[in-house]
Amino acid sequence: MEERPTVTLNIVSGDLSGQEKRDFDLVERAMRDIQTRGYAGLDRHLPALRRALARAPAIYPYVEKRNADEWIVRTLEIGETVLTATMLQVAAQEDGASSVTVRQQPNVYQLVALMLGSEAVERRRLDEAIAVLDQGLARQPDDWVLIKEKASALQAAGRNEEALKLASEALASDSVRILLNAGALHRSRGFSLIELQRLPEARAAYDEALKLDPEDRSAKAQLAYIDGLETGQAPTAPVVMTPSAAAGKPANP
Repeated sequence: MEERPTVTLNIVSGDLSGQEKRDFDLVERAMRDIQTRGYAGLDRHLPALRRALARAPAIYPYVEKRNADEWIVRTLEIGETVLTATMLQVAAQEDGASSVTVRQQPNVYQLVALMLGSEAVERRRLDEAIAVLDQGLARQPDDWVLIKEKASALQAAGRNEEALKLASEALASDSVRILLNAGALHRSRGFSLIELQRLPEARAAYDEALKLDPEDRSAKAQLAYIDGLETGQAPTAPVVMTPSAAAGKPANP
């Protein structure tokens, strides 16, 4: 059996330029203001963020091939970069390549969509939130954070069947990004199932989250809440949380 040559893997930091760099600078300024003032700090950035999303490239994939041995991975998570790079290395070896370079860059326009979507959910402009998040998902359908936030918007609008379908279909995909973050989507399913009064299914959803992370405090809290409902405790009004908000029942962490 012929032995394939070893493929050298290089993971480097990618440099943004032009409008993408300017838009990421905007994202960083907005993030700093959110951290110091909450969503009120985002208000002055909203017009610029909306313009940034409007001019975002129509094609903006999570992984993009630049040439025969060079790829871009758009994420701030080094763990995701390493896993994706390893998969690209295996593929390069099968193709007989000698090296592959992976450039990690910020996922600029997905971050813009998340900021705008989360702000709209927080202010209960739910149709706007869903529309904005759909713009991000059109570019990267397996962006689990945007999927989770869209589910939150649907839940806040009382559209729990749609939110449940969204999370279930995502979990049924073969996306590595979703596989790595499946716990959040199992919790999303559990929240919708509680609101639909399908408690055994909700329990199963949170159990799945705990299988992935036995220390998942949010899943444990929701299971305790289900215990209370099953023994006659009155339900509490749900509070759908945005990604930056604290977890805890009644909430969709």
